[in-house]
Amino acid sequence: MKRVQITGKSVRKFEDGYPIVALTDLENNKDFDNGAWVQLENHGHFVATAYFAKQHRGIGYVLSLKENEPIDERFFTGKFRAAAAKRSAFADQDAYRLFNGTGDGLGGLVVDVYNGIYVFRWQNAALKQQARLIYAGFERIMGKGQTIVAATPGQETTQLISGDLGQQPSNVLENGITYPVDLTLSRQQLALEFRDVRDWAKQNGQQKRVLNLFSAETGLVAAAMVGGAVDAVSVDPTNRATTTLQAQLAANNLEQAPVEMRTMDVTNYLDYASKHGLTFDMIMINPPAFIRGKKRTFTLEQDLQPLVEQALKVATTGTKILVTATAPTYSMKHLQSTVNAAVENYTGHVTAFNTYGSPNDFLTNVADRHSESLKGLLLSVD
Repeated sequence: MKRVQITGKSVRKFEDGYPIVALTDLENNKDFDNGAWVQLENHGHFVATAYFAKQHRGIGYVLSLKENEPIDERFFTGKFRAAAAKRSAFADQDAYRLFNGTGDGLGGLVVDVYNGIYVFRWQNAALKQQARLIYAGFERIMGKGQTIVAATPGQETTQLISGDLGQQPSNVLENGITYPVDLTLSRQQLALEFRDVRDWAKQNGQQKRVLNLFSAETGLVAAAMVGGAVDAVSVDPTNRATTTLQAQLAANNLEQAPVEMRTMDVTNYLDYASKHGLTFDMIMINPPAFIRGKKRTFTLEQDLQPLVEQALKVATTGTKILVTATAPTYSMKHLQSTVNAAVENYTGHVTAFNTYGSPNDFLTNVADRHSESLKGLLLSVD
């Protein structure tokens, strides 16, 4: 295994449990070799075993802080044994996250469960090179003969690794609501980290007029309609959002429900709604980090504050506004400061009365504040 020198400043970071290797951690940038498994050292002192991978965050992940620990089938078996034990309370649910990357000690891999089928979401090609060992370690804990599919970045469809997928799409039942998922497709059609938020939408949907901005895979509109919402408008620039929501409504016998689906720029719709005096009792905003529309692009960093300001224009007394972010680089602290800035420009009174994080099956690494999958803030217009 190649030995790579890291800076003295980086040693403490890794020893304290931080899991992500950055290019600035290396003494020599040329030591980066995509896909390589390496020992990180500082002046001959072992620090960690890691692997290098091109990805959206950093250049790799730490695997172990034990100098003589082999990264083999037994190593991966231990990771899955610990992960399964921590999810025992979820084992009877139709859908949950069994393995959550750095939260379970192996950055680059997420494993979701849908009706007993395991979806391995490989987040980089480097870790996937060890798929044979990782699947073997998984089977030692979960048993042989499991149905496993693999989702790989850049591929639209999944790969069947073992078992039988059965008929797809299949239905997932959560809190009395049915969500169809097609496990032959790589993209997520039901964001599992929104489970608690969906419960809120169902519990509080009664007699509400709902506005949903972005991301039908959150399942929030279907949850609110099952909960007794009067009507809903869902706005997203992508056609996929409409087909996903239509399938969710049909699965709950709500094909005829008064749900308006608009494939258009979200800010344009808010302009239209404001000019026509439309107001909503429940507004849900879950923007992506970046999306390119026909006439404009949306970036979370630059456009969330004005988006919240626009949404407040279609609120009324008693309106609840849920603002969520799932981008790893967007922290709860950042979300709170952005929302606070938007509220400062509002003439009415707004209070933040609840926050949301990921549910308990989404384990996080306490040393990595960006490992939290969901950040949510619930506002009330008084």
